[in-house]
Amino acid sequence: MKLMEMMSASALAMGAVTVCPAYAQTAESSAKAPPQETASDASFSDIIVTANRREENAQTVPVSVIAFGTEALAEKSVRSLGDLTAVAPGIRFVHQGGGGNMNVVMRGLQRIPIGVAPNAVINYFADIPLNFQGSNIPAYDLGSVQVLKGPQGTLFGRNAIGGAVIITPQAPTYNLEGYVRGSYGNYDYKDVEGAINVPIIDGKIALRLSGKMTRRDGYTKNLSGGHDMDDVHQDSFRASLLIEPTDGFRNITIFDWFRAREAGTGSILSAVLPTGLVRVPQLAHFFDCHTVNAFNPGCGAIPGALPAGNDIDDAFALQQQLGPRKTFSEINQRLNRDLWGVSNKTEFALSDAVTLRNIFGYRRTHLETDLNTDGVAFTPLPIITASNRAREEQISDEFHVFGTLFNDRLDYLVGAFYIKENPTGLEGSNFPVAAAAGPWVIAYTDKTNKAVFGQLGFKITDSIKLNGGIRYNKTSQSACSVTEKTTVPTILIDTSEPSIAPDACASAAGASTASTKESATTYNVGVDWQVSDSIFAYVTHRKGYREGGLNYPGFTTPCTTGNSNGVCIGNNGLPTANPADLRPYQSYQPETLKDVEIGVKSEFRLGEGRLRFNVSAYRGTYSNAVVAFNTSAIVPSNDTSAPQSSSIGINVGKRRLSGFETEVMFQPNRSLSFTNTLAYVHQKILSNTLPDIPGLQLPSLTPASPKWSLTNSIRWVLPFRPADGEIVLNADHYHQSRFYNGNDTFAAYDNVNARIEWSGIGGSGMTVAAFLRNAFNDTYAYASSASSASLGIFTRSYNEPRMYGLELGYKF
Repeated sequence: MKLMEMMSASALAMGAVTVCPAYAQTAESSAKAPPQETASDASFSDIIVTANRREENAQTVPVSVIAFGTEALAEKSVRSLGDLTAVAPGIRFVHQGGGGNMNVVMRGLQRIPIGVAPNAVINYFADIPLNFQGSNIPAYDLGSVQVLKGPQGTLFGRNAIGGAVIITPQAPTYNLEGYVRGSYGNYDYKDVEGAINVPIIDGKIALRLSGKMTRRDGYTKNLSGGHDMDDVHQDSFRASLLIEPTDGFRNITIFDWFRAREAGTGSILSAVLPTGLVRVPQLAHFFDCHTVNAFNPGCGAIPGALPAGNDIDDAFALQQQLGPRKTFSEINQRLNRDLWGVSNKTEFALSDAVTLRNIFGYRRTHLETDLNTDGVAFTPLPIITASNRAREEQISDEFHVFGTLFNDRLDYLVGAFYIKENPTGLEGSNFPVAAAAGPWVIAYTDKTNKAVFGQLGFKITDSIKLNGGIRYNKTSQSACSVTEKTTVPTILIDTSEPSIAPDACASAAGASTASTKESATTYNVGVDWQVSDSIFAYVTHRKGYREGGLNYPGFTTPCTTGNSNGVCIGNNGLPTANPADLRPYQSYQPETLKDVEIGVKSEFRLGEGRLRFNVSAYRGTYSNAVVAFNTSAIVPSNDTSAPQSSSIGINVGKRRLSGFETEVMFQPNRSLSFTNTLAYVHQKILSNTLPDIPGLQLPSLTPASPKWSLTNSIRWVLPFRPADGEIVLNADHYHQSRFYNGNDTFAAYDNVNARIEWSGIGGSGMTVAAFLRNAFNDTYAYASSASSASLGIFTRSYNEPRMYGLELGYKF
């Protein structure tokens, strides 16, 4: 009822119900028949983007942007957000939370893996910013995907210092049309996807329904029994309703639903260190049993006293023999996701020069994850496991007034934004470290962000334009956190839930509450220069902002207050003489990024062929940078003030981020095109203010982005047409240099994907395709599971092995 009331209020505020065209499409209205491009046209088609919240050609937008239309997404077999990493250099989509969440890394910036920490790069679906929890959504029946690089500080809904990824579903049209597509591949991969578009009243109302079902066996074998990891078991549905009652009124309402029941990503033991938790003498029998000492008689069991011991070096040697496609787990690993949302976008043209726009969104998230992050099956004391329960809702509304003045020499947009996030049910995390059981650490946060903004563009000549924008942000957060008194045995964690509800948190024994308020002003100023019909140049200066946050729970115990109120008992079961005082780090402050970007976009005709060359360079100062510090070595996991996820965020100083990006596309004729896209990122530490806490694990301070990443692509329309159909070959080679995560270093790697498609068979809508991913079956790690030296181990998640299959489709 509350949702319906808010949607009604949103529509009434506009006085009517309408919609905007898709973000990246050819320059025709989405309500009209879509452009009937042949495959030979697609690689150089003009892409319309809305980086400035208005329709513009991507070649004349003063920002570094990579955009993919419907055909490009299909030809590159983009079926998930993670697939974009290989086709959009400079951006990495990294699974977190077992694959349920998507941490987007861009230009050296990322989200810290703590609670409700804000993102550096915001994902938008149907114009609505996605919450980090459950942000790894499927990619199907899409109109476009845009990747905007650099601070998005004045126009887009959420403030972001790294960039934005704009995911736009296909909009309804006034044609009776649709498609169905089925795929089968190795690892028993099965995928069925389809959509139908129904014009209800021609030119007035249209409905589009689409859905997708995907199944695939896990490629990481669980040798302890149970489900194999890195599997896929997902169902999705979407309904989009377009209403245009009169000229100037457009509305689109989109409902989307997603459900997944999976085992999550596998964790592979990839390194064992000579120090850390697994080398603590008092724990030797459980983790390092070949080291005989006063606490450990050896690896054998002592009836009635000790079970058989475990040795991490033996486990690592076995893992090396098995390779990265097999692992162990002492828990029933799982990743359950239930997501749904509604968006409503309304436009009303008051005149040819003034338009009103309203964007309302409601999203609901339910996640349950239980992950064996240590990659071994040690009992009775696991090294570390990770469980999380999240039930959240998000309500947002954004209002724009935009238009032109002075015979279109001045364009403007002014607006306001509101978003509220709050829990809807039981939430908590359970991260036992060297313990057979752990308590639920509960943290409920209500966050509200409000903003007003405006942007102007003025043509001082027909070829030179000045741009400027400003935004005022105001954020408030209130939180209640508590650690439950009872612990949950690790082997039963998959059947456990936190027991303290949001409305009971404040009155629970040992609960702590906190609140913060902050505000910030962001801006951008720039100059565009249309040098010629073929060359566009720009320079822009921006300030981006990311709000601060809270570390949970309240630090009140001896192990988190420096023994100020008692004696801390450490992980080894002995009193700790000088435990940490974490109270100064109960919260972390906002971050800012000020940068300058300069770019040139050009496109030339070379006889029958075409050449596109785009280049941008940037240099920015990243202030008050926040990094995550692992606390598992200094605060026992069963301590009632043990930090959520065993980590806290701390501001550490100032960084210089710089780099450049290029895109070269050469089409010697209409049937053949070559593309090279390159990104380079460099970081320099300008100042460090590291915490003076003995035993606190210092993370890597290097950027999360690889220094170099590039994609080489070829697209070839074969010179023959069997059965009057067209055969198109696409191949992509991706390379990235080494990168860092936590205390771990990841090697450089290469990946090659290919697809060949035979379409329009016999003049029909029939399509047959074959796809090949990771063509050379390369094996490489792409993310960390446990990457803190304080544990004494590193575990990693590994890429898909070679995947191949056939696809059969029909369009009508």
